[in-house]
Amino acid sequence: MSAEAPLGTRPAYRLWAATYDVENPLTTMDSLAVHFFSHDIAGKDLLDAACGTARRLVFPAGHEPRSSCGVDLVFEMLAAGRRDRSRPRTTAGGDLRALPFGAGAFDVVWCRLAAGHLLQIAPLYREFARILRKGGYAVVTDFHPEAIRRGHARAFRDVSGASHVVEHVVHDEEAHELAAREAGLTFDASGSLGVGSEVRLFYERAKKLDRYAADLGLPLLLALRFSK
Repeated sequence: MSAEAPLGTRPAYRLWAATYDVENPLTTMDSLAVHFFSHDIAGKDLLDAACGTARRLVFPAGHEPRSSCGVDLVFEMLAAGRRDRSRPRTTAGGDLRALPFGAGAFDVVWCRLAAGHLLQIAPLYREFARILRKGGYAVVTDFHPEAIRRGHARAFRDVSGASHVVEHVVHDEEAHELAAREAGLTFDASGSLGVGSEVRLFYERAKKLDRYAADLGLPLLLALRFSK
């Protein structure tokens, strides 16, 4: 891993855009958790807040939401996604703390692996409470605080192969629950996913099976669901 200072969100994701679709242990766990917490999206209006390249907004036949939309802060991420014709055209630029949508616009909101890039998460949950319809819900995932305490970091390789670390703020589960409750949302459930057989192949490809053995069981992903 590079010893350089962590990059801020915008410069990091501008560099990451070209390689962002490459899966890693954290994104694999994220997909499992989001499927578990939002398996009932068919026929609903869905927003992926901080959608990146919108790669998650491609659905198997028969399981599509009624509509899907993505919003992201970084133009390069959105542009990379729009080059893939299989992905939705309905993406827009916007900040998680001031989403460009009217009140009650969505049934389901995803915020995947992005909350830790915000210094404060109260504005995030106020926006979710505003744009969700009554009976709707939000699924939020992020890097698990325990993983950060154990020395893990949000990192990626750019097209040249250089490694970079992204600035990340630790928000523990209690902080998420408090911010959501103060915004008027109700806590439904939470869970964590740890290093196990589902991600062993990533360590094997990186020739880091010794690290896999050391990380086994370590929670990498925190996932939460809140309803309105």
